[in-house]
Amino acid sequence: MRDTEGGAGPERASDRFDQRRLRFVRWVVFSAFILIALQIPFFATVAVAASAGEDGPALWRTITGAVLSVPLMLCTIRLLSQRMGRDRVCSGPGFWGSFALLLATVAALDLGFLAMFTAATWWSVAAVSVPRRWITVPTVVLLALPWIRAAFWLPETNWLLVLLVWSVGAGWTLVVLLGNLGTLWMWDLTNEAILGREARARLAVSEERLRFARDMHDLLGHSLSAIAVQSELAARLAERDPRRAAQEMRSAQRLAREALREVRAAVSGYREVDLDAETANVHQILTATGVRCSVTGRAEDIPAELRGLAAWVIREAGTNAIRHSSAKRCDIVIRHEGGAAVIEVYNDGASGSGADTSIGYGNGLSGLAERVAAARGTLTASRSGADGFLLRAVLPVEPGADREHIPARAPKEAEREETRA
Repeated sequence: MRDTEGGAGPERASDRFDQRRLRFVRWVVFSAFILIALQIPFFATVAVAASAGEDGPALWRTITGAVLSVPLMLCTIRLLSQRMGRDRVCSGPGFWGSFALLLATVAALDLGFLAMFTAATWWSVAAVSVPRRWITVPTVVLLALPWIRAAFWLPETNWLLVLLVWSVGAGWTLVVLLGNLGTLWMWDLTNEAILGREARARLAVSEERLRFARDMHDLLGHSLSAIAVQSELAARLAERDPRRAAQEMRSAQRLAREALREVRAAVSGYREVDLDAETANVHQILTATGVRCSVTGRAEDIPAELRGLAAWVIREAGTNAIRHSSAKRCDIVIRHEGGAAVIEVYNDGASGSGADTSIGYGNGLSGLAERVAAARGTLTASRSGADGFLLRAVLPVEPGADREHIPARAPKEAEREETRA
């Protein structure tokens, strides 16, 4: 099993799950619309079959309508594709070209029941794909066309039959239109919900950055101003009062060290993660991705000074379960056992051969192992059973240890900070 790269967390896996879900919904909606668009050549083919026993010109005219129905179907699908795009902009030439193709098709099909069904299918798709002002002219033309044909082209008009054809076509149009509106509503709702979640995440990051910037300004603003003033004073006193100048520089040095200490304390606070919040977050994300997740134990079972490190273990294990496994179940266990805090995260979706028990440590697990080692604990990552994977951290608990949480640091990082100090 691979682990995550540095900086990768369950949130990124959740984003990928949202994108997969969005693509799935898009294909479901688009497939439904393709089935609707397929009605256009279907009705035209039925019209050809119905006119098979007629005279030659009438048959060939119907066949021409069936041939024209194929590019009309493709134009209809194109309108839907543009409507479901990110910008939702349909091209004017494409729309009016498809309308002209529709008129040619229904004219070839002789404006009967099947021709009206074809027109109804195209209109119900165009009505939800283009601006309302564009659909006005096609609506008026299609509603008036059967009556104009009956009044000017038919030698003997059966107005009751014309009314029946017109009514059936209008009713079928409303039925298909309602289905299209419901399908598009599902697509828009899913799309907007995911985009809204991404926007809230970006807003939360921006607010956190602003808060961090304000905290840094509050911490460093006064100290740096005082250091600047004392340094200027020491520069002016360097020649006439060297002793006073040295005193001011020592004072500036103390201020600089105090500011550095405050910055380190602030950064350490930002790097802390809460065990309860992280466990709930991993549980929520795993459940959302279809993984049955159980949590045994409480944060209170872990000493306060080790809860931050335990939270990092759970975060890394949850991230790996989402990104690099096909897990259906994940168990998180938090307990105090034999003078040590034990954190175990098991999932049943380890990739690769079950006989291969070796686990490669990438950046995420290697960094976590260094954190655990800095706390004098052990971290193991191994296969468990036929297809399981177990990440286990054992953190020794010192009797009478200070309960104020200090996040564990990697040895190299601690060495660098001591050198800077």
